[in-house]
Amino acid sequence: MQTILFGVVDPSQRFNGYRLHRSLVERGHDSEMLVVSKRSKDPRVHSYSRLGEIFERGLYALERVSSLQGLLSPFALSFPGRQCFRKADLVHWQLIYPHYISTPLIPFLSRLRPTVWTLHDPWPTTGHCVHPVECQRWMTGCGKCPDLRRNFTIWFDTTAMTWKAKRHAYHNSPLTLIVASPWMKRRVAASPLLASLPCHLIPFGLDLEVWRMRDREACRARLGIEPGAKVLALRVPGGQKQRETKGVPWLVEAFHRLPIDRPTYLVVFEERGVFVGLGDKFKIIETGWLNDETQLAEALSAADVFLMPSRAESFGMMALEAMACGIPVVTSADTAVADTIRAPEAGIAVLHGDAEGLAAAISFLLAEDEARASMGTAGRSIVESDYSYDRYVTRHLELYESLIETR
Repeated sequence: MQTILFGVVDPSQRFNGYRLHRSLVERGHDSEMLVVSKRSKDPRVHSYSRLGEIFERGLYALERVSSLQGLLSPFALSFPGRQCFRKADLVHWQLIYPHYISTPLIPFLSRLRPTVWTLHDPWPTTGHCVHPVECQRWMTGCGKCPDLRRNFTIWFDTTAMTWKAKRHAYHNSPLTLIVASPWMKRRVAASPLLASLPCHLIPFGLDLEVWRMRDREACRARLGIEPGAKVLALRVPGGQKQRETKGVPWLVEAFHRLPIDRPTYLVVFEERGVFVGLGDKFKIIETGWLNDETQLAEALSAADVFLMPSRAESFGMMALEAMACGIPVVTSADTAVADTIRAPEAGIAVLHGDAEGLAAAISFLLAEDEARASMGTAGRSIVESDYSYDRYVTRHLELYESLIETR
């Protein structure tokens, strides 16, 4: 089988299809990848020239300023001329938006080869934003957008036009969709833009040798955490809008309400300096961004509880990784993470905005060793049964083969 995966960059991101591409090659399939920016030395990964990459980035900036999001880039017209595209039996799109494959060119490309599109978030269902959160205008045509600054930011309200452009493109494209969570599958089914397209649920997978239950005390010792302390782990992204989406302000409020009766650590991934004001209550360890999966797994394994109180999530990869390490998760009730942890099996889901309820959930898990251990064990069992990476790859291959045979 000859496949080609489209993404923005290869090894440096976790959701761009590079690892799937490598797994297909390891299984004997002729897989190649086409990206905007190449970071690996993999000869099967192809990218723009440096000049083309600069031009593409410039077009992306122009789309933001003009608010013609996903409408201007002509680069996809060149893809059929590439040898990797011409010889492919099937094409798989990963992180292609908002500018890599422009919306008007989706019908043209998807008719040339059987095309699968993995939706990593609800952006394809909206007039501009990645997560509409409480806004329901994505169901009726957008327009009169309540927040143009929400990622991806635009300067003028062109959301109704963009929504219509997407509707026209999708309704004229023989696409097959993949989503990773039941929450996203429900979102696709409710979308006037995507509901008519076939949609398959293929949850993300993990390498269960890397993501496993480890000696917690040894992991804590590596981070300098004192014996007998309690440990909370969480991720804080860069940018205020991103932090709001990930529920950080709500979490800070809950931390102020959280009763502490022993030394308690916060292990914070990615952004630094966000919890400086809580330094008198918690001992704070900031790891920065960890690209090494083993390092991340060891740091997660030092925790008693992992916190993911996002206002919006399409899957919750770090929650799954915490589950694989035997760590219970506290999250928001109305996001995909509640599905991923199968609350209350592997963690607790709290109604977003309820700071008192969030503090109570955290306090309960820190105090109740038996409940915490039970949820941790349940989380590991869920990952082993449903989220192995081998199963993830096999599911893709089964879908690919059925689409190629049908086409």
